[in-house]
Amino acid sequence: MSKKDKMLEALTTLLDEYSGIQNVIAALPRGYISKKVISGHVYHYRQWREGTHVLSDYVPETLLNGVRQKIVIRKENEELLKIIKKDIKKLERQLLKAAVLTEEEVLELNQRYNFK
Repeated sequence: MSKKDKMLEALTTLLDEYSGIQNVIAALPRGYISKKVISGHVYHYRQWREGTHVLSDYVPETLLNGVRQKIVIRKENEELLKIIKKDIKKLERQLLKAAVLTEEEVLELNQRYNFK
């Protein structure tokens, strides 16, 4: 297998990974947990932003740790997605420079894997 073939295989592997992580992120809650004390009672809310609005959902005490863990997992995956995105861009530039792929082929691959 030539170096160019290995680079192309690495690109498709990264695009697969990117797509999989996007699906994981979509299934997890976004935002953060806020704590409010009302009349001496502690209430927890998951808050997130949609456009200019901050939305809230009450989180019962029994579900609090699970929701916190899911938010942490989402944030970790979002950071991993940033790293993978940089690697994909770098590999695409190398493949274009080596004339292994054309601009159209890169765009087609990106669309196939829903890469933005």
